[in-house]
Amino acid sequence: MSQNDRTEFVNIETWNLFRKRFRSETTEASYRSDISEFCRIVGKPFEDAGREDVRKYYEYMTAAVTSGKISMITRTKKFRELHSYASFLNEHDGNRDEHDYFYPYLKNMAKESRLAGSVPVEDMDALLRAAENNLAAYAILTLMYRAGLTSTEIVSLGGEEDFIRYDDGIYADLKERELPCYIPGDAWEILKTYMNQREIYDTLFYNRSGRPLNTMYISRMMKKYCAAAGIRSYSAQDVRNSCAFNLFSYGASARETAEQMGRTQHQIRRYQGAGYRGNLRRNASDLVKIHIEKP
Repeated sequence: MSQNDRTEFVNIETWNLFRKRFRSETTEASYRSDISEFCRIVGKPFEDAGREDVRKYYEYMTAAVTSGKISMITRTKKFRELHSYASFLNEHDGNRDEHDYFYPYLKNMAKESRLAGSVPVEDMDALLRAAENNLAAYAILTLMYRAGLTSTEIVSLGGEEDFIRYDDGIYADLKERELPCYIPGDAWEILKTYMNQREIYDTLFYNRSGRPLNTMYISRMMKKYCAAAGIRSYSAQDVRNSCAFNLFSYGASARETAEQMGRTQHQIRRYQGAGYRGNLRRNASDLVKIHIEKP
């Protein structure tokens, strides 16, 4: 094998230096496999790949995520390995800017991985059961899960005046969104029940002193009821993300889902993964359609 055998896609001398950092043969094999895969897809050795090649690879892998062939975690793992090797080449060659076009994508993937968690149907059911004796907490969970509201949007709600009735249903008028947010009928019934028994303060949800809630309060609420439900600790964002997964799983388009979630179509496509969709299919006989009952 020559030092620059193009069937191997890497400079063998450089690779042998890089592989010394691995303690595990499995890790080395993973890196070698993903580097070779990248080079096969772009059709050139790693050292010759440029910005457009990395963009092509990103689009290829994103299509694989969308179709359910790989997970977002797998895509991130591949980019992390490619970034690591590109960084090594930069240091080895003394030119830190030449090879690493992976890092900008990796930064966005790190954000996506934090945003794309979700709550399995059976865990969400357990979480709602745990909170059913606290109508405010139950309503907050419902707004996140069924309407896709964020913690910030929920704590900023004023009162019934923030909800508008149109011919096709109830919408929330949220200050940070261009369009009103649809509130599904089951969520509205729960919210009405809560509003009928709440004290009148400046905000829809409030603490024992009547003061507005903050996002930290909702974070603590999530930990409390996840523990009570005997499930792992999910975040408020996980519950909200589940709204997008549900919409996709039941056939909503990227545009429709983006409008409901208050995001762009580009941002929203990350929720089209197959993992959660499969979970919903397994529970389809029980769900029929997603609907939350009053506590």
